[in-house]
Amino acid sequence: MTAEDSTAAMSSDSAAGSSAKVPEGVAGAPNEAALLALMERTGYSMVQENGQRKYGGPPPGWEGPHPQRGCEVFVGKIPRDVYEDELVPVFEAVGRIYELRLMMDFDGKNRGYAFVMYCHKHEAKRAVRELNNYEIRPGRLLGVCCSVDNCRLFIGGIPKMKKREEILEEIAKVTEGVLDVIVYASAADKMKN
Repeated sequence: MTAEDSTAAMSSDSAAGSSAKVPEGVAGAPNEAALLALMERTGYSMVQENGQRKYGGPPPGWEGPHPQRGCEVFVGKIPRDVYEDELVPVFEAVGRIYELRLMMDFDGKNRGYAFVMYCHKHEAKRAVRELNNYEIRPGRLLGVCCSVDNCRLFIGGIPKMKKREEILEEIAKVTEGVLDVIVYASAADKMKN
């Protein structure tokens, strides 16, 4: 942290009173007070990292395992000035939220989509059934559908002479749970997969 960063942090702390407790991504948000009130009401945490603001994950008092596949829904067509303080009450009405991830731009507005993970699969199904085409603002309908888990990893630049089995064997040395390897020819370099 530079001296300028320190000074800016101290002046924003003193200006906001107890803003030292305000998480990054919430501090300075146009709806900071509403987000803090939401966190106070629910006991969930909120943090911004890697272009997304995470609410929850896990919820307060959670002692079970991470929710299974099929517990997450994709929410699209979110107006860019709608945030967790409006989304959470809508989505918690159909089930217990494990985590909500709102994708954010650098300008502090949302990117128009989010992912809501519920504690149970039946809650996610209910969210799709009841909240798809939900009118969040006059004339603005949300699109809610099941989220598709992306469990694939692309690795490029593998020499063409390497066979599928060899690639699988090498990957198995450094990780577990790999079920399959699909080998595609490189469009840019015919000598590589």
